[in-house]
Amino acid sequence: MAHPPDQPVTYEYQYQRVCDWLKSIARPNGMEFLDIQADVMLKFMKTLDRKTRSNLEKSCKLLLSISRQEKPRLKHLFLHFTTMWNHDKYVEITAHFSEDFTFHAVFMNKEKTANWITGGWSIDRKKNITSGYFNPEKLRLSATFTERTSRYMEYWLRNFQIDTLKVKVENLIPGKEQEIQQMNYIGPIPPLRLKKFIIHGANNIRFIKNWMDNLVPDIVDSIDPSRKTIDVEFIDVAKLNQIFHHNLLTTGKVNLTFNRVNTLCTRHTLSYLNCPLVSIMARQVPSEAVNIFLRRWVRGEMTEDFQYIHITETTQWKSQAIQIREALKGIRYQAVDLKTTVPLRCLQHRKDVANEKCQIYQITGPRPAFCVQSGKEFIFEVPKTAELPKITVDPPMLNNAFADYERQKNRIYMDLFRKRLMRIFN
Repeated sequence: MAHPPDQPVTYEYQYQRVCDWLKSIARPNGMEFLDIQADVMLKFMKTLDRKTRSNLEKSCKLLLSISRQEKPRLKHLFLHFTTMWNHDKYVEITAHFSEDFTFHAVFMNKEKTANWITGGWSIDRKKNITSGYFNPEKLRLSATFTERTSRYMEYWLRNFQIDTLKVKVENLIPGKEQEIQQMNYIGPIPPLRLKKFIIHGANNIRFIKNWMDNLVPDIVDSIDPSRKTIDVEFIDVAKLNQIFHHNLLTTGKVNLTFNRVNTLCTRHTLSYLNCPLVSIMARQVPSEAVNIFLRRWVRGEMTEDFQYIHITETTQWKSQAIQIREALKGIRYQAVDLKTTVPLRCLQHRKDVANEKCQIYQITGPRPAFCVQSGKEFIFEVPKTAELPKITVDPPMLNNAFADYERQKNRIYMDLFRKRLMRIFN
């Protein structure tokens, strides 16, 4: 395991290090990675005076801190938890360093057999790593299955710079989702600088918040390098209102994608959501929830980098779909016709549903914005300031003067205040 400190980290070295970790299931000893043995190092240290040993110790700590800041980059890390109907548990870890270098490990815990693990390194993309090609190794250390797998996953989370992290949970025992998901991972979650985070199938809100509390945006804005964002995607995840009210989703640094075809949103679902890019697929999103979201944007409560919200409903009933008149209630708007070379989502939607009546509306607010609703889709889009000269609107755009905007905002505030008084006294 000797590795010169000035030599770059290669895939072969990383492969050897991961394999040794797979065998020991413990944090590697630092002396194993030095060219000098411990006995020889101890004899050498005894020959030095106290001041030299102190300076050497400070230098080693400085080098250690620098080396920990520059972690090997991992393009994609996939953590997969599965609990079978007979309480058998499977944990899979798949790490993609590049298109040709992939590491895969499988932990299995069966009720009638001992815990065991199988894994290996593959440079052939066509090879099926999960076919049992690698010899299984029993876990003889005294620890539970959850503790052992959590310690192993903690190694990957702490020692690598990850671009995309995906966590998938499959619980095949009806009624046991909350209890089982909380015990999937019990280790600490370090701050994760990610470009994209995907969580699939989790329904335990504490399990979801543990991951979201430690996400650090790492997508650098080309215009403003000091601003960083992160892509977050939820697939078949419940607890919609509790997730959308999380602090991370109200900071304006998350590009959100939510896909759950059988979820019913409430009127408060979009009350706190503040993201530049939002894409939601759900069974039903009330028109009142969309209206609250649009009023927040008209009042200037959304982030300045807001671009669009795209809602797709999967309901089979037309009466449950978003009603454009209800969504635009209390907001100044007008029906317009757009002509532009800018690739707006509104225009693309009109091309996709050419046979349907698809009217575009302009909404008055801090900036010119447009929305379109047809069938089961609703799109609200705010073009960038640099793109406005390329957009031709017929009739001309509504006046967005500051005084007009202030009057509109004050009227909305009075409308909300009057409804609140009526609710209190009735």
